[in-house]
Amino acid sequence: MKYAQMLQTALNYIDENITIEMSAAEIAEKSGYSVYHFSRIFTETFGISLISYVTRRKLQYALYDLSQGKKVIDAAMDYGFETHAGFTKAFVRCFGFPPSLCRLHITADSPEKATIAGVKLRYGGINMTPYITVMTPFAVAGRTIRQKLPDVKHHADIPAYCFGVNSSEAEIIELCPTQDDFPKSDAIKHCEISMCYDVDATSGEFTYLLGRGIFHPDDLKNIPADMVSFEINGLYAIFSTSPVVSFDKHDKFAQIIQNTWNDIFTNWLPNSEFEYDETRKDFEYYDYRDHGWYFDNKRQMDICIPVCQREEARRKSQEKGKILWEKEMKRRAQR
Repeated sequence: MKYAQMLQTALNYIDENITIEMSAAEIAEKSGYSVYHFSRIFTETFGISLISYVTRRKLQYALYDLSQGKKVIDAAMDYGFETHAGFTKAFVRCFGFPPSLCRLHITADSPEKATIAGVKLRYGGINMTPYITVMTPFAVAGRTIRQKLPDVKHHADIPAYCFGVNSSEAEIIELCPTQDDFPKSDAIKHCEISMCYDVDATSGEFTYLLGRGIFHPDDLKNIPADMVSFEINGLYAIFSTSPVVSFDKHDKFAQIIQNTWNDIFTNWLPNSEFEYDETRKDFEYYDYRDHGWYFDNKRQMDICIPVCQREEARRKSQEKGKILWEKEMKRRAQR
C-alpha cells in the first residue's frame, strides 16, 4: 500500500498519546503530510474521518477502563472530555449503550495495537445477527438479592452462583421460584429469567433477580409477597449463545455466555442501527435448551437486549418510507 507507513505511523501516534488532546494537523504533521491530504487518505482507507477515529479510539480505551471498575467521571477526565454528560453522550453515540453498563456486562481486554488491517476490519461491519422482535408482553416474577462488585463483576458471572462460586446452591434454590409457584404458566412455556439492575455506581452494588416468566393471568394474581415482578415488552434484540456440550463442565457454558455479552456490547451495538433502551431491562432467558440432556448434551440460552432505533437510522427509514409512499401514490394516479 502506497501510504501504509504514513497511516501506521499515525495509528501508533494516536495510541501512544491517547490521553492527551490531539488535532488533525498535529497527527498529519507526524506523518509528514498536509492535513488536507492526510485526512482524505485516512477517510478513504478506513471509512471513518480522522477526528471521529480519534474520538472512538479514546472511547475504546475508556470502555476497557470502565470494565475494570473506573468511575465514569474519571474516565471522562482521563480521555479529555470536559463533562460527564458530554462523555456519556459520545459513548452512547459510539457504542449504542451508556457507560454505566460496562461494569456488569463487559469483560473487556485492553485495546490491541491498532493496525491498518485491524482498523479496516473494525469499521467494515460484523457478522453477529440477532433476532429483532417486538416482545409479546409477559411478566417476570422472582426474588432478589443485592450483590456488590467486584464479588460479581459481570452479568455473565451469575450462572456460577449455582455452582457455589459466590453463593451456595441452597441459597440459589431458595431464591428461585419453582414450577409450583406458577403452574399454569409453566405448562404454557417453561423459562427462567436472570436479571441485573439498579446499579449503584458509587458502592458497586446492584440487584440480581432470579425469576420465571408468567404467561397465564391466574398466576399473575398469585405472586407471593416476597417476590417482585416486571412486565417485559417492546423491541428486543435476542442473541442465542452457541450450543455447547457442557453438562459436566458448567464453566464452559458460563464462558460462552460471557463472551456473548462482550460481543453484543463491544461489536454488535456499536455497529448496528440500534442503541440500548435504558427505559427497559435486559435479561438472560433460560428455557429447555438450558437442560443439555434434552438436546444431545448441548446447552444454549438467550440474551435479550432492549433496543430502540438510533435517531439517524430512524430518520433515514422515515425518508425512505416517504419516498416509497409517494411513488405508490404516483403509480395509482397514473392508472
